[in-house]
Amino acid sequence: MSIRLEQTQKQIVSQKMIQSVSILQMSTQELADYIKEATLENPVLDFDERMPEDKDQERLRKLEWLASLDEQNRSYYQYDRDEAEEDKGMNNIAGRMDERLEDALRLQLLGGAYSEKEMEVFEYIIQCLDSRGYFTVPASEVAAVNGVSEEKAEECIAVMRGLEPAGVCAAGMQECLQKQLEKRGDCGSLEREIVAGYMEMLGKNQLQAIAKALKAPLTEVAQAAGRIRELNPRPAQGFDNGDLLRYVIPDITVVKFRDGFEILLNDYTCPTLHINKEYLGMLKSGCDQEVKEYLSAKVRQAEEIQECIARRSSTLLALARCIVDVQQDFFIRGEGFVKPFRLADAAKQIGCHESTISRALKDKHLQCCWGVYPLSYFFPKGVSQQGQGEEAVASLRIKQALAAIIEGENKQEPYSDSRLCELLNRQGMDISRRTVAKYREEMNIANCRGRKEFL
Repeated sequence: MSIRLEQTQKQIVSQKMIQSVSILQMSTQELADYIKEATLENPVLDFDERMPEDKDQERLRKLEWLASLDEQNRSYYQYDRDEAEEDKGMNNIAGRMDERLEDALRLQLLGGAYSEKEMEVFEYIIQCLDSRGYFTVPASEVAAVNGVSEEKAEECIAVMRGLEPAGVCAAGMQECLQKQLEKRGDCGSLEREIVAGYMEMLGKNQLQAIAKALKAPLTEVAQAAGRIRELNPRPAQGFDNGDLLRYVIPDITVVKFRDGFEILLNDYTCPTLHINKEYLGMLKSGCDQEVKEYLSAKVRQAEEIQECIARRSSTLLALARCIVDVQQDFFIRGEGFVKPFRLADAAKQIGCHESTISRALKDKHLQCCWGVYPLSYFFPKGVSQQGQGEEAVASLRIKQALAAIIEGENKQEPYSDSRLCELLNRQGMDISRRTVAKYREEMNIANCRGRKEFL
């Protein structure tokens, strides 16, 4: 009898642990979705979503706290409003993020006098577009799949390639750019010649070689190259890809004041979870035994969820305080001042297991006056391994210094790797030319020839 009771207790603890771990790993948005799902599965659970007026009041209160910060932090809270409100400050591409490319194409086809079969072919083409917005299926395959002639398939493909955005449904980048050049009035034959036969050289910034091959002045080739680079080689860019990842919602905000830091848990975006009082009243008033057992079980489940959410909040706050204590130089001075910090060190300070810290970091973001960062940013890659912290942070600082030097260089006379090495050495960074080249490539920065501008 006692053995059976012990086994049952272990099973209950295990289920609670699994639930607690699962909730800890959730981002703010995932937690909000989980709370809504939980109320559907458990009748004794209710949630209250704050009304827009409540959010406005909270946002105003937090804006008062943020009075000493720069515009970047204020803009986050000013953006928090109803999703239906139009953001007039977004550019054209970002403004299309709530529109799917396939829907935009279908809308353009509605006004045409197309047969039912042609519309079927159009839909097939739309469904075959890749992530760039290209269509690479041969006309013969389109014809075979849709039961039309190859000539009709080619006609349908041509119609699709005439739609907006320019370059959509192209067979590749070259055709995509050619379509865009056709629709632009300020591009001449030089741009078309470069796109037609010199894209590889353009990608390597070999403008002098292109000018020589085309027997054209270097200045004109440079101007043409600049106009080509203004084109969009990915016509699907800027449309909603279906992932619904529009904005990162920070889980934590760190506000710097003269006398310290204020840490805010951004749980105001989550519904408030509570137990329905009517069901609690039924339990107290004495109801049918079967109903009582059912409601009691559901109340216990609800209380466990509330405990897990509260534990998640306390863990995140403790972790945020720990990060702020260790990384104060970063929060005061900015990027480039992240110190070595291991998960094991954070776990020891908070008083929990390292795996708990790892789970708490998952999909969590922190906002401060320098921007929005994943929590893992404050634990540089490699710091969980003994003795690797200093090396990882040194690498991060060198890359940041390298990027800053390249950003400020004369674009018509960019620095060679040897010169970059010398400049970094002057800043007290002991690094070789080979390592400079390695870091530059890791950051997807071209060599001096690739960075050279001719105008």
